[in-house]
Amino acid sequence: MANILLDKAHKKLIQSATELAKWLLSLDALSADDKKALLAIQDVLSKLPKINDGTLAMFGFSVERGDEQQGLVRGWDVSVEYFAHDPEQQGGLEIFSSYLPIPESTDKDVLAIKKQHEVYFHWPIGDICNLVKQSQAEQWVEEISQPEVLMSEGDRLRVEIVYKDFYSEIELPC
Repeated sequence: MANILLDKAHKKLIQSATELAKWLLSLDALSADDKKALLAIQDVLSKLPKINDGTLAMFGFSVERGDEQQGLVRGWDVSVEYFAHDPEQQGGLEIFSSYLPIPESTDKDVLAIKKQHEVYFHWPIGDICNLVKQSQAEQWVEEISQPEVLMSEGDRLRVEIVYKDFYSEIELPC
């Protein structure tokens, strides 16, 4: 068993991740196996800062607007991962959001908007405490506090769930 170093300020982020999983569990389109995996991931989150060797637990959702020519994909994800003997998979805890305009752009104004909408938090295995900017933590918590508000008519909702060797991807209209 390994640990990550959390402080009191991080607990609200982890609680919001647990609440996000709870919201995903409320979606009718999830199968019994999807729900079983999400419940197992919630259990992993509840045991933090301790992480068992062999942990692979991820979930998230994206709201997709437009098509492959013109659109926007916004995502919110949580990952807990630890494999003691594999240096490539000693990830720890990651909580992040993404903002992907389609087509991709190198325009500085577009990149500034992208940067404004994305947050990334990482707590590696061990005794390194991640510095979390309060404004970014508040942004994450606010955005996922009511996920349905992020969606508009015509959008697509994509949910991904990974737990151990289980993988599921569900796409739903909004």
